[in-house]
Amino acid sequence: MGHESAWSPSSRTVPPSHSVARPLDRLDGWKSVAAYLGRDRTTVIRWARERALPVYRLPGGKTATVYALRSELDRWAGAPEVEKGSDTADPGPLPPVPSPRWPSPQWRRWTIGTAAIILTVGASVTIAFQPSAPATSAKGVAASLILPTNPEIAANFLTARDLVVDREAAGLERAIALLEQIIRDDPLYAPGHASLAEALLLSREFGMRSNRDAFPRARLAARTANRLAPDDATGHRLLGFIAYWADHDFPEADAKFRHAISLDSNDPLIHFWYGNILSDHGDHKAALEQLNRARLMEPGSVAIRTDLAWAHWAAGHDALAISQLTDIANRHPNFAVAQDCLAIIAFVQGDYAGYAKHSARFAELKQDPFLIERAQAVTMAIRAGKPALKKEMMRQALDDASQDDSRTYVWPTMIASTERSRSQVLSILNLAENRREQWGEAGLLARIQIVWQSDPEIISLIERRRPRKFNNFAKN
Repeated sequence: MGHESAWSPSSRTVPPSHSVARPLDRLDGWKSVAAYLGRDRTTVIRWARERALPVYRLPGGKTATVYALRSELDRWAGAPEVEKGSDTADPGPLPPVPSPRWPSPQWRRWTIGTAAIILTVGASVTIAFQPSAPATSAKGVAASLILPTNPEIAANFLTARDLVVDREAAGLERAIALLEQIIRDDPLYAPGHASLAEALLLSREFGMRSNRDAFPRARLAARTANRLAPDDATGHRLLGFIAYWADHDFPEADAKFRHAISLDSNDPLIHFWYGNILSDHGDHKAALEQLNRARLMEPGSVAIRTDLAWAHWAAGHDALAISQLTDIANRHPNFAVAQDCLAIIAFVQGDYAGYAKHSARFAELKQDPFLIERAQAVTMAIRAGKPALKKEMMRQALDDASQDDSRTYVWPTMIASTERSRSQVLSILNLAENRREQWGEAGLLARIQIVWQSDPEIISLIERRRPRKFNNFAKN
């Protein structure tokens, strides 16, 4: 990627002291470093090469993963030899990245400092190499991640992790393939199983995999990771996610996330994913607290900002949510989830052209031919009029719910509610009753409830779908 992949301070390896670097002190990637110093990326790359700007790269992979610490940048910026003026000249060709120096053979595995690795949205992997030691169970610190002894497998793992945090459809598929090969080569490697589970789960949202394809394989991988490393919070986080979104089992998910937090309260992904579940479940205050905590740990994360905006919409803060999501979509037009959120909001508000536009963009970004075909059908239905649109959307929604047990009938109920079709809503709710479904989707349920607030029969059927009662949206 331009200068980023060619920069190579051969003397600047990752210092052991950085294994305890706090996430809030670290800046990941050239763009973050440049923004912090108020310069462009070209300038800070040249400063790193010519003026000893304290930026570090990690060995392995096809591109150089870089990071810097704010405290070190502050000290460097205060030195008298640093020029303060504008400096945007082309730095010229940069030296190639040298081959990494692998540890001596007696190091059977290399540990990755637990506080220095942030396997999350938009973050790079920061590694401190040291001889491995027996894993210790400590509250507040996750079990150490380790790299396999084989240099090729280790490099593939780092590449896969980079692809996972990029959250792009094609990249996730490549990551899944790499991780599947890694666990075939090293079946006792717990981080490989955990990363495979995470990639599969993310491929449902950002990639082209269905729930039916992703969940069973992710469950197996997460259980294996949890069995191999029971004191690592990652496995519990993954199993908590699956318990909620695949099994609709909030008590189990809640217990898993609480246990994960007890093992590693400094992992932003735990707070991020837990906040999403709390929001979907209707626990809005707790959800916003968890999501804001994740945002504090990972400032600038587009994924966290998007889900925080969605949590505001679920809580009834419509204007704030729409403003935030629109800003994200404008600044990051290739981020699929923001398009999906805006599509749902547009439909609920009666903006059917907006729904079609955002749905088409979402399908395009996911690179999913099935979703693209559906989006095209919606666009054609709009041209035929509102009744045709509702009919097509209902067909799609009922197909999803009937063919995939991990999906519920809440979305078809929302579609029917916009038409105020009481008979159709009752019919759909009876289908959900027959399956004894438990629904999340607090934002949709709240808006359905507003439509039918004077109909005790429908309200009663809706309440039967809730795992437990929470505050009525209309009173918030």
